[in-house]
Amino acid sequence: MSKLIKTIERVIEEQDIQFVSFDVFDTLVFRKVAKPTSIFAEAFKDVSTTQSGGMSPGEYEELRHYAEIRCKQKSASSEVSLEQIIDSLPFDLTLRQSLLAAELAAEQRFGFIDKDLKALILQLVANNNLKVVFISDMYLSAQQIRDCFFSQEPELKDIPLFVSSEQGVSKSSGGLFKVVSKQANQAYDTWLHIGDNLVADIKNAGLFGIHTVHVGPEFDVKSIQNAESKLFSSQCHFNALRHITSTHQPENAQAGAFQLASFIWGPALLSFCDWIIDKAIARQVSTVLCLMREGEVFAPLIQKRLAQRNIGGFRVIKLYVSRKSTFWPSVDTTTKQWFADLIDIYIKRRGYSVANFYSDFMLEADDVLAEFNNVEFRTADSVYVGDCSLLSLLSERAESVKNAVKNRIDTEKRYLQQYVASVAGVSLSECITVDLGNGGTIQNHLELALNKRAAGNLLFYSTNRIYDRIATCYESFIGAHNDQYNLRRLLWRSPECIESFLLGNTGTTLFYDENAEPVLGLPTSQNEHVVESFYQGAEAFFEQFYRYGFNTINDSDVIVILARFLRLPTQKESKVYTGLYHQDNFGADQTYPVVSEQQIEEVKRLGIDSVIDRFYQHEQWQIGKLHWPQAICSLLDAHLLYRREGLVLNDNNQNIERLIAILEERRWPEFTVCGGGIFFEQFYQAASAQAFKVERIVDRKAEINGQYELCGHEVLSLKQALLSGSRRFAITSFAFKDEIAKNIYSLSVELGMAEKIEIISL
Repeated sequence: MSKLIKTIERVIEEQDIQFVSFDVFDTLVFRKVAKPTSIFAEAFKDVSTTQSGGMSPGEYEELRHYAEIRCKQKSASSEVSLEQIIDSLPFDLTLRQSLLAAELAAEQRFGFIDKDLKALILQLVANNNLKVVFISDMYLSAQQIRDCFFSQEPELKDIPLFVSSEQGVSKSSGGLFKVVSKQANQAYDTWLHIGDNLVADIKNAGLFGIHTVHVGPEFDVKSIQNAESKLFSSQCHFNALRHITSTHQPENAQAGAFQLASFIWGPALLSFCDWIIDKAIARQVSTVLCLMREGEVFAPLIQKRLAQRNIGGFRVIKLYVSRKSTFWPSVDTTTKQWFADLIDIYIKRRGYSVANFYSDFMLEADDVLAEFNNVEFRTADSVYVGDCSLLSLLSERAESVKNAVKNRIDTEKRYLQQYVASVAGVSLSECITVDLGNGGTIQNHLELALNKRAAGNLLFYSTNRIYDRIATCYESFIGAHNDQYNLRRLLWRSPECIESFLLGNTGTTLFYDENAEPVLGLPTSQNEHVVESFYQGAEAFFEQFYRYGFNTINDSDVIVILARFLRLPTQKESKVYTGLYHQDNFGADQTYPVVSEQQIEEVKRLGIDSVIDRFYQHEQWQIGKLHWPQAICSLLDAHLLYRREGLVLNDNNQNIERLIAILEERRWPEFTVCGGGIFFEQFYQAASAQAFKVERIVDRKAEINGQYELCGHEVLSLKQALLSGSRRFAITSFAFKDEIAKNIYSLSVELGMAEKIEIISL
């Protein structure tokens, strides 16, 4: 049972609730489309468009969306029906009738119900001490909603349903709660309302004293999906499923980690698993080897998808190998240059210390080690011990134990070969290997150590590092063939954004013992709860995907989700990484927080705008020091990244809250609004619900075409408003706010009332 269901049950019991109302859309009812307006495009596809001037479904979707807005603006109550919206379209009667029928058919075809919430509702309906109703701000009528979404749900179909389009008032204005209270003869203090909209369902209901429970993820999913849509042209048909899965998190899960998996990485991992399965089927290979610690996640998820797709005959094996455990066995000691090449590899390795060198080459501890143990080996040629460089001295000492090193390599190669043979049971050539990426090092090491080529080496993502190992062939889920938005480079630059979860509960493989068994390092114990919550989120998404009959997720959808995540992490997403630690996957020599206080302080010192500018100019800037600069900047300023992309001004809900906060700060109970556009309607409903009074509306159209009515108010010219007594103005137009403010001051000076004028805007 999810935390949400338990919360609802607890509130009902503790508050002696007698009346429970549920919002309908995005609480109980969802659609299998990218966003609600996508229904319009789907409807248009089913209609003959010979009379529409060759309009595309996408164009119709936009037309239908704005037709609804215009109809609401012309309505005194701002409430309209579907029939009124369709009748306003610029088509003949026959086509309009077809579009009306097609939209209702599309709603029925793509709509589905949250099964967990449905089960709860049926449980509540069976309770004789409770009355259950539905409440919805919607242009569909109650009968249309029942026919579209509850036609196969007789128990839900009989539940009373109050709809704003029929009642003439909405939850957004607060009026619908009054109507329900009156018609149901229900007091507010024993009423529980459940819904997804933080303003209409939670804040507005709370103003009446109604108890509330919010339905939805803790993440700012509206900002996330707005960015996915507007910056990356997202068309993820499974968005509703992301929402439902994230909503029903277990009570014991760490919310941020669970939702990172259920909303972001779950879809990516599911698509990746399907890709792996399809590759194995195409090659007629039945053994899949999941490498390294990622196998702890990949293997059970692949098995889950095989079961869901009803595919048998596959063996999915977790193969405990790492860059460290396969490195020595992969060295070919039959070549002339093997030892020099070995030294050269270590010179290029970032973070490899003199102490590591002593350990790997089995050198006895001495004064040199004591003095230089923390020095990076790659800088040893610039450090001197007397007249000799440290690099020369260490190379000479390593040369003296060359035979011992060779014996070690031969032994470790034999142990690895025995381990793989015992676990896989077949030759590597009959297996597909799976790894996260990005350079395919382990797969290359395996092929060299076993002297066999795998049937396929699959990576979640790759960079051009794979071409350093030209003898090994790779295929990438996200690779050169489909990379967009610089995603592969961003994953390479900040791998901690996913590796830390995939590596969290299992220590890296250090080597193989005399029994050819893997010896593991210590796991990162700090990660235990957060990583387990991530696993729960990924599994939950897989289960819900299958439960609701979804079929596939395209790699293009995955790229959109991950590109947004890496480039524009929200503050709540970023917060998860302050409690997440990353373990060096080569040797487990160091464990470090992905986002630390030291990193945060460094970004503060440099200035977050400067940090982002420098990062975009050169993505390798501060690599290894600032592991994920975008996440740190979001922690310091929740809206910085979205502001730079021009997305904050497009978020009406957020801007409404900001404008209302200014009104509360100024203590304006009554004011005149300037700007009667799209934003005004939503603002007006929210302001009215919170007891603010709009005395007049000003719009330049009134000067051109004369007075007209909007939301039950006469729209005036600026001069008419000033002469009628308006002195406090709230500007609800972003595009012309400076111009409007200048006009107000100029005209007020001309009329001799400038000293009394007050203006607020965003």
